[in-house]
Amino acid sequence: MNKKNILRTDPFTLFVILIAIGASYLHFRNSEVKEVKAASENGKVAVATVNISPATLPVKEKAPGRIVFEEKFFDFGTITEGDIIKHKFKFKNEGEGTVKILKTEASCGCTTMKGVLKDYAPGESGEMDVEIDTKGKKGIIVKTVTVSMDNNDVAKAEISLPMKLEPPPHPKMEKMRNINAEANCKSCHLESGVGETGIFLYHRVCAQCHGKKGVGGFARALNDAKWQKVNDAYLTKVIYGGLPDKGMPSFVEGVTPPLTDDQVVSLVKYIRTIVKR
Repeated sequence: MNKKNILRTDPFTLFVILIAIGASYLHFRNSEVKEVKAASENGKVAVATVNISPATLPVKEKAPGRIVFEEKFFDFGTITEGDIIKHKFKFKNEGEGTVKILKTEASCGCTTMKGVLKDYAPGESGEMDVEIDTKGKKGIIVKTVTVSMDNNDVAKAEISLPMKLEPPPHPKMEKMRNINAEANCKSCHLESGVGETGIFLYHRVCAQCHGKKGVGGFARALNDAKWQKVNDAYLTKVIYGGLPDKGMPSFVEGVTPPLTDDQVVSLVKYIRTIVKR
């Protein structure tokens, strides 16, 4: 039987041939043909054909960088209220890829950062200058700085900056001053005590003259056992109206903002706890 008769009389054979032709065509369409020239032993150039499917080509991933800070925690220690403090944070890209520092964010507007928003190649170092204005801040506080990065092994890094703020030392006094009229006095002895009570209030408005824990300073000590024998009514009267002839100002009468009744009570209670043993 000749080929013409087979195709005419055998549908199955025809079907198989068509499937094979279609598969070969699809394989050709989905592959790239790359000619590779190689030198043969006799010096002639032979041409080899290599079929490479696009699906089999490896995808090269972008190598990440790794910004490493020398320190992510810095304790400023005891700071005088109102001081502007600074610290320099050093870092280095120890990864294989380039890192871009996108932005820096602080926990409040008193903290500013400078000098870091750029690309850092592998092995490149940098420094971030942090500045904090402590004006209006009180007590123990912790400021934080967050650094956001692109193509880094971690997207963000956080830096902590704790500190303890204390009032400035009291200037030498030669005569009684009006704490309500003089801006510096009012800021330390009146305005700084708003909302405070007990030990916190004492260290805001009293400690600069009477010393920490009542040990004495410009004004008399309050922890003396003999002096502590005065009654609560006397203490309250002195806090309210002062002792003008001895240089003790009023903290309620004639001043703004005055201490509240509850604040005065809390001061008297605290003073009773600091008696020297």
